[in-house]
Amino acid sequence: MKQEAQQLEKNRVRKRSMMIRFTDDELQFLKEKMEDAGFSNNREAYLRKMALDGYVIKQDFAGLSDVVYQLSRIGNNLNQMTRIANTHGDIELSELKEIKKGIDQIWQLLTSKA
Repeated sequence: MKQEAQQLEKNRVRKRSMMIRFTDDELQFLKEKMEDAGFSNNREAYLRKMALDGYVIKQDFAGLSDVVYQLSRIGNNLNQMTRIANTHGDIELSELKEIKKGIDQIWQLLTSKA
């Protein structure tokens, strides 16, 4: 038995190994992903394939700060208009145009990032 193990090790193409730790939940998720990919009986092959050929999607949300800022400005303008409407009963056309301008700026930001 020991001689067979030594012979297997000698003939092994991949001689380097790595250890990786998982939680029980992560292992269950890994098992499901393996089954979906058709690797249900060879975890080592699946992990090797993902490590060598897989990719990570990095999402950049830097542009969202501009959108959040513009939305905040529109929210402030709407609050001011609501106070004016409740106090005086009418709203200036120039205020509505300002809100429309802010919405147009947000739309431009969103469509330029897409």
